[in-house]
Parts: sequence; C-alpha cells; structure tokens
Amino acid sequence: MDTLLALLRPVFLPLLKLKLEPPHLPEGTSLVRHLRPSPSWLAYRYLQTLFGLLNQFIGLGVVAVLLVVQLGRAGVALALVLGVVELFIVGFALVVTRVDYDLRHYLVGDRSLRVAQGAWRREEATLSYANVQNIEVLQGPLERLFGFKSLTVSTAGAGADPMHPQDSSHLVTLVGLENADELRELILGMLRQHKDSGLGEPVARAPGGLDVRRLEAVRDAALALRDAARSRRGTSSTST
Repeated sequence: MDTLLALLRPVFLPLLKLKLEPPHLPEGTSLVRHLRPSPSWLAYRYLQTLFGLLNQFIGLGVVAVLLVVQLGRAGVALALVLGVVELFIVGFALVVTRVDYDLRHYLVGDRSLRVAQGAWRREEATLSYANVQNIEVLQGPLERLFGFKSLTVSTAGAGADPMHPQDSSHLVTLVGLENADELRELILGMLRQHKDSGLGEPVARAPGGLDVRRLEAVRDAALALRDAARSRRGTSSTST
C-alpha cells in the first residue's frame, strides 16, 4: 500500500496546501527526545478510514446496479464514472491518512513539550511544563489490540480566571505511542526538575553567581531609603 500511496501522493498533496517542514522547539529549549506514532497506529488508521467509507461503498454499489438495470449501456457508463469518483475519494482519504501520520511529531524539550499533528486539521502547540496540570495514559480495547496507547496532557494558561479555569485550559493528545508510560515518566521527571529549580524563566546571574534580580531589589530598596531620608531632612529644615 505504501508504494501505491507514494505514487498517489504527488497528485493529492497539493490539494492539502500543507507545509511539510518538521517542527522546532522554542529558542532556548534543548531537545530531550523526538517521538512519532508507531506503525501499528498507521495500520489502525488505514482500517478506520476504509471502514468509514464502507457505507459509501455500499450506497454507490446499489446505485450502480440500479443504473445498469434501468439504463442499460448508458447506465454502465454512469456506473463506471461513479466507480472512478469513488476510487478518487478512497485514494485521497488514504493519502490524507498517510500524510497525517508523517506530520505527527512529539518533541520533548527540557523546558516545554512541542506537539505537531494533523493533515486535514493541522494543530501545533507548545506546552510549558510550568502550566502542566495533568498527564494521563489512555488505552481502549482497539488500541490494546493494535498495541499502542495515547497520552493526554492538560495545561492551564498563565493568569487563568479562578472562577472559570476551563476557559484558559488546553488539552493535547499524543496518539499512537508504544511507550506512553515511559514518556509520562519522562515528562513527570521534567516537571519535578523544574519545580525543584523554580518554574518560569531562567534567573539571570551576575558574575560570581549573584542573583541579578536580588541585587536590583537591594538597589531599589537603598534608593527608596535614601529618598526617604532626604525627605525627612527637608521636612526638619522647614520646621526649624
């Protein structure tokens, strides 16, 4: 099937108007692991696509038979046209399924997770570990049969409204993973590492390992004390 789809791909790919460049992590984030769905997930998606077209196959078959019975040779010609249209639809659906598989990338960085997936409906998201709320591994009966799992990662946006937290939440599902449990532990390890070191942007340090933010706070406090002292001296002079 891969050989056939490779031949059909140049025909249908321009219709999708996709950019095929691989995704990248945000600047300043180092790649820890690059994952993709398993081949068994691709086989599952092929079967799912064909099964979704089954009713269409049956309907067009019934229409073709009726056309032949009612119209004779003209019905045969129309049935052939319907067959060509159906083959076009099937080919397009299978190419979209394959391209969807090729475009799914899960990049695990040291500060965030980058997910790029989908061909017909393209989705790209970067999830900061600072906002991750829950990580869950899912596996249904069919997924168990084909030997893969899904991993869902839910986050909350910075500055979320406490009265309506669902408005700023975001859920991303990484499908077709053979090692979903291992990936979950890896992400949890990243979360623990960031909680131990402090979430958010890296803290700038002056030469010698001093915290620049603390130095700035001390400077601001000293300036405030100086201004307060000058103000008091000015008030005392006026009173005298």
